[in-house]
Parts: sequence; structure tokens; C-alpha cells
Amino acid sequence: MLTSVALLEGAGISRATLNNYIAVGLLPRPEVRRQAAVPGEAPTTLGYFPDWALERIGQIQELKRNGVSMEDIKRQLADEAEPVKVKPSPTASAPDSATTPAVVPSPTVAAGPAPLPNDSAPFSEKRTAPASVQRSESVQVSVENIPYPAYMVNFEFQLIWLNALAQKEFFADNPIPERANDRSIVPTLLEWAGTLPQQEQASLFNAHLGPIKSRLSRQAFSQNLGNLADAQRQWLMDCYDHCPEPENRIQHIVGLVHPDPEIGPCQVVALSFREGVLIVYVPEKQDVNQLLNCVSRRDSFIRALLSQRLPVLTPLAVMVADLQNSVRICSELPPEDYFQLINQIWSTLDPIFREYYGAYGKHTGDGMVYYFFPQPDRNYLMNAVLCANKVRETMQNISHEWMVRKGWTNPLYMNIGLSEGEEWLGTFRTNTNFELVVLGETINICGRLSDLARFGKIWATKGLISKLSVTERSKIRYGVERDAPEGRVFVNNSYAQVATLLSNTDPRHAKLMDIATCAVAEVLPKL
Repeated sequence: MLTSVALLEGAGISRATLNNYIAVGLLPRPEVRRQAAVPGEAPTTLGYFPDWALERIGQIQELKRNGVSMEDIKRQLADEAEPVKVKPSPTASAPDSATTPAVVPSPTVAAGPAPLPNDSAPFSEKRTAPASVQRSESVQVSVENIPYPAYMVNFEFQLIWLNALAQKEFFADNPIPERANDRSIVPTLLEWAGTLPQQEQASLFNAHLGPIKSRLSRQAFSQNLGNLADAQRQWLMDCYDHCPEPENRIQHIVGLVHPDPEIGPCQVVALSFREGVLIVYVPEKQDVNQLLNCVSRRDSFIRALLSQRLPVLTPLAVMVADLQNSVRICSELPPEDYFQLINQIWSTLDPIFREYYGAYGKHTGDGMVYYFFPQPDRNYLMNAVLCANKVRETMQNISHEWMVRKGWTNPLYMNIGLSEGEEWLGTFRTNTNFELVVLGETINICGRLSDLARFGKIWATKGLISKLSVTERSKIRYGVERDAPEGRVFVNNSYAQVATLLSNTDPRHAKLMDIATCAVAEVLPKL
């Protein structure tokens, strides 16, 4: 007899694929045997298959490589010397796509979508459903030792973090895709859902959709489905239409019963954060309160989790903002006043960055760096522009307040540069904190533009502004000030190379020559 683990490793297939073969009658259901308990841990169970099961899987794989449909494979192998005696489970997934009828409303689930259409070939031979992991009830749960498969997705279903158990169960030894747009977990969930009973299929997606739906429009969800088959796309859209938004958007728990006896009943715990949704698969016999108690310290928990986020090649917008004449301001104010000023600036601007989904990055001195990533319900590029305008307006209020309070004539300016691109995003970790770090030219250009800006101006690259929609561009004012017979005039909707804006007599401009050919425009408040 072969254990299911040995069979999966020997055949090089996923657990979901194995369950499919069982469901259609090509393999028998495993013989479940209880394992002796290890001291301090709960007893476990293992499934055992006959020795010929490995050869049978090899036959199936060879026939599939030769283009034989699953229906023909079933007919051919059913007559061999070791026919499968177990009939397909009535709770198994739909048959191969070659014989799958058109999607129709389920007669048994009136309020939900029809059964999930199943393709003849899985999305990945390495993806598997999350397996239950037995652990002692006394384990202290933290981000570093969540004893169950767990991963975090953003609000577009893209993977941004996973633990070792989820890595093993979902991706095996396959590398995680580099680009954010290639990290959708929808194909993995579809493959697993195909092995679930009909009434459980929608529950799996509801566990993910529920906390996300409030920020993910139907149109945006449809656009994120990629190149799925029409039947699968329609099934997912039906899931979206029928999925209720949970009453508790911070903590959402959905119960599932997996057909594999090694997995069995589990609770899909969805925990919502500003940065995304954490999904944890907790076996029913385990105490979910351990996990919830850990997450109750939300700020420290999400910091620890995001410090381990996967490096990713992602589109983003960058804002670099520098406080003009910060050295002079520091020298002219008593230390307590200077620190009070800087703290007021940060505490006042922080809610603005949060409003526009800006993520803090490391910056030396008195300036700041924020990153803006794609969002399902708004344009991240427009977020950056609107945020910059709001920062400028707020700084004018702070400047006026301090001029009145101190009776001085030094206005406060935050000089801002904006740029966009596709760059590597990662984290630098210390023992107590972490920093988001972006590698590449985008942030360098942005930093130079903040050096170019003076007296609270906002300079943005042509690339950023031109990627806004026509409607979005109509909501902002941008252009370049030029010489004219009547003096300096502002020419709307125009750009200029940085070189034409530099002065040969200004020593600050020497370091801007490396972006001399970059086309930029000044962003002004809307009239």
C-alpha cells in the first residue's frame, strides 16, 4: 500500500488532481488509517492506496499527453486488469470540460451559482488544496509560526505573502511569478473548487470575495479574470453576483468540508486589513481563537506580516516630498519647536496619504517618500496626483499657523516630485521594524524632480500624466510656464524637457543633468 504522500510525490501531481481521478472513478478512495499520536501533538490520519495506483496515474498522464480526453481515458482504463470498483462520488466535481453541459442554475442551490465548470487539464500540476496541519493546542500563534496554510492577497486577488505551508500546498517547488499581474490565486482556487462538493464550491470563493467585494467592482473583478474559459468566467461572475458582503468585514469565517478525508472539515478565516486580506485554513478540530487572539494586535501583526512580503515586480507611482530649507528652519527654531513642527507635519499629512492609499517608504532627512500601488476601485496614478495637491494645500495651512504663532516670515513649502514605472518592491527588515524599498530609476527620477521643485511646486513626469484617462486629466491642471512677449505665461496641457528648465547659474541644478531629457509638467490646483 502507498500513502497518499508517497503517491503524490511519486506521480508528481497535485492533491486536487488526485481527487479528480478519484472523483471520476479512475482511482479508488483511499483507505484511511489513524496514525499513532506523537507526544504533545494530536493524532493524525493518512490515506493509503493500492500499489498499482502509481502505475495507473502514469497511464493517465501518458494518455493525456497524447491528447486523449478524460472521457475516453475513463472508458479505456475501466476495462483493464485492475478496474476501479468505486463509483464517482456524488459530491465530486463536474466532469471533464469536453462533456460539461452549458452552465445552468443549480436545482439544489437556488440562491447560488451553478456548479463549477471543470477544464480537462488542471491549471498547474503542482497546485494542491490546503491540507490540515495538526498542532498542539498550546502553540502560541504568531506571523512566524501560523500552524496552518495561510496567505495574503491584495484587493485584486494577487498574492503578496504566504507562509511555508501554503507555499508547499499551493505551489510546491514552482517559483512564485515575478510580476504582480501574474500572481492571481484565482486559477489555484478554481482547481481546488473543482474537487469540492457543489454546495461547497461557492463557499470557497465567498470566503475570499466577501471581504473584498466592497472595494472590488463587478467590472474590475471581470477584468482580473484573465484568459479563463468562458464557462469558468461566467461561473465566477455568478459567484460575485450571489456573494453577500459579510456583516463583519474585519473578520469573516466560512466553513468548508473537503472531500479528501486527510483534509476534511476546515474553517476558512478571512481577516481584512488596509493592505489586503489574510486567508488562513484552520482545521475544524483546532481552536480558531488562537489565531484571532494573535490578530487582535492588528498594527503589530500586519507590520510583522508585511515585513515578510514577497518581492514583486509591480507598477507603481512614487511621490518624493522635501521640506524646503529644512536646515535653516532647524537652525532658527528651538529644538522643542522644531520637533513639534516636524511631528505636526507628519501627523497631519499621514491621514492624507492613507486616504489615497499611499505606502510609506524610507527617506533621509525631513522629507518623505510614498508609494502608490494599483487599487481595484481607483487609479493609483490619480491617487498620487490628488494626494500631492492635498499635501500642498495642507502645508499652506500649517505654514500660516506657524507664521502666526512664531511671528516669523519663513513660509513652509513641501516640494514634490511624482513619477511612475514598473519596479521591484521589497522590504528591508530590522529586529523591530521594516521598510518598503523600491529599486530602479522611477524613485531616482522622482527624487530629482523634488529637487527641481521650489516653493511648494509639484513636478510630474509626462509618463504619469499621459497614463491618466481623459476624464482624469480634465480634473487637474498641468503645463509649463514659458516666456512670452507679455512676460511669463503658463501654457496648459504641455510638457518640457528638464534641461530647458535648468539654470546654468544655479548650483543645485548640476545634479539634475542626469534627467535632462525627461519630459515633465507642473501640476497646479484646479481653477
